[in-house]
Amino acid sequence: MEFQEIEQNQGYCPICGKAALAKYGTTGLLTMIRGPEALRLRDGSHLCGSCVRKLRVMYPLQGSFDEEKREYVTYDPLPELDMNQALEASGQVSDYRENLRENYGFRSAVFVVDAAAESREGLFRAPLTTFFGQVLYGSFWMLDDVTILSGGKETKATIAAIDDYRFRIPRSDLKEWMRRIDPADKVGENGYPCSLVVQGKGIAVQPGDLIVKD
Repeated sequence: MEFQEIEQNQGYCPICGKAALAKYGTTGLLTMIRGPEALRLRDGSHLCGSCVRKLRVMYPLQGSFDEEKREYVTYDPLPELDMNQALEASGQVSDYRENLRENYGFRSAVFVVDAAAESREGLFRAPLTTFFGQVLYGSFWMLDDVTILSGGKETKATIAAIDDYRFRIPRSDLKEWMRRIDPADKVGENGYPCSLVVQGKGIAVQPGDLIVKD
């Protein structure tokens, strides 16, 4: 299904003036290859996907893992804003992002881990470790070189796969994953939960540990 324009009397972004476009409605959720969809604010105005992406670093999707349902339940603070608050936030977001970068040593991207799971593809292959968590700022892509920061230790790794964080399921077969999903569509983007997969031995993390990209 192609992106459809929202009705004209609702669909123009107060920040940039562009039409707010959405694939399945005004959810503000991330569609991996195209970026975020449009989002309806509290007063009925709409942000376009580009401005959702711009503000998401200040207003990340929040959530927790529901052990009973085995899924990640999210809460989105962005729709609680009205048009004036969104305009004000737009003027503050550059300074907010720069302060974040300074706090984390000016890395180009930072991911915070809330859980990890190890699995094996085969007897003679290094195990896969799937990290579940949130991108604080920046973006992660397939084959990015990253550093895992845990307990004062730094471990170098390469991202083998990126996936949504809807179910806390470790990735166990990269070939099958790549056969079903185009890896070029996948990005871990600031303000959104996702899972990052790396391959290697002896990778151990605790909740709150970081994966960073220089």
